[in-house]
Amino acid sequence: MDLLLSTQDLREVVAAMPVAPLPGRPQGIQGVVLYQGEFLPILAWEDLPGCTIAPGRPVAVAVLRRRLGLPLDRMIGTLSPPPGAWQELELGDPRERWLSGTCRLGGQTLLQVDPDRLIALLHRLREGR
Repeated sequence: MDLLLSTQDLREVVAAMPVAPLPGRPQGIQGVVLYQGEFLPILAWEDLPGCTIAPGRPVAVAVLRRRLGLPLDRMIGTLSPPPGAWQELELGDPRERWLSGTCRLGGQTLLQVDPDRLIALLHRLREGR
């Protein structure tokens, strides 16, 4: 999947590091890493509705301002899509629980991660809903 993150939601991108698994791993969380002296939960992409993950090891972690790490297998850089490139998700798309929409750019569809929806989904998964 090719994802977009708003720079307003991003704290920084750091090199990937070994993830320490948690006992009784909560759904949606792989485990934690030590980041700036604190434990940072790392997202388990495979637990998200409609999500596919690439095989292999992540090369970086996008640290969201909401204190969640997103493992990345590659990073392209920054983009400034024109307003007309944005589209809503199709009705019934299971990813609407963690995405805010899509962006068509150069014949490619990019998915915009919505950190607020993502965190809310993780809370619901933890509560077993």
